Amino acid sequence: MQVACPQNKLRQGPLVNKNSKSSQKGLRDHLPLAPRREEHFRWRGTEVSRVEGFTDAVFAFAVTLLVVALEVPHTFKGLMDVVRGFPAFVVCFVLLMAFWNAHYRYHRRYGLEGTFTRVMTMAILVLVLFSVYPLKFLFTLLTVQIFGLDLRDAPHLDGRDQVTTLYLIYGLGLAGVYGLYAVLYGYALAKREQLGLDAAETILTRSSLAAYLIYVGVCLLSITLALLTTSNWIPGVIYCVLGPLQAFNGWWFGKQLSATPRAA
Repeated sequence: MQVACPQNKLRQGPLVNKNSKSSQKGLRDHLPLAPRREEHFRWRGTEVSRVEGFTDAVFAFAVTLLVVALEVPHTFKGLMDVVRGFPAFVVCFVLLMAFWNAHYRYHRRYGLEGTFTRVMTMAILVLVLFSVYPLKFLFTLLTVQIFGLDLRDAPHLDGRDQVTTLYLIYGLGLAGVYGLYAVLYGYALAKREQLGLDAAETILTRSSLAAYLIYVGVCLLSITLALLTTSNWIPGVIYCVLGPLQAFNGWWFGKQLSATPRAA
């Protein structure tokens, strides 16, 4: 008996450690755009909360709403319609994953699960679910026109008023989602002392806040152009400035981060 007990303990030790490690690396860590631990940020959210679990389920449901076809096509033409609808599906999927990634990173960074955070999360999910069909309509319309696809029942717009309305729906939807993320980061920044954020983490929080405000600003600019101009393409092309603006934002705060003692 004296010999068997140590052997049992030795067996159980590696098993417990292995299970604990495997539980930390689940399916969520292998999803597209899932961030890994950051060099200059200590993640305070270590466990998947009920809010995050519910959020994952809602995003999964939103992705199912984007499916190219609800049933297996019965004709070759139906199959080709599925293929032609694939580019729009990919664009919409990437956008949804970007929204999910923002939520995942926020909860990993700060681990905030209070009432305010839950309410903001629910508001984000409402907008995400609402925006699924407008996004699919818009990007199906764009891919059909850009690539000249022959898609049955392809989306189309009749008149300038419908074009303006589409820009309003798209701009307000994106501005709403990114605006709520900006509110969440502003909330985390206000609690930086309670969270114990160091100088580098505070800079990264401000950088993320500025990035979401840039998204909101460009969306509002697009809406303004749609209302004040008669052009059908300028309100859409204006979204191209997001690249340079976000690059400048990354460079600006990256410069500040490199100057901090921790980054040195």
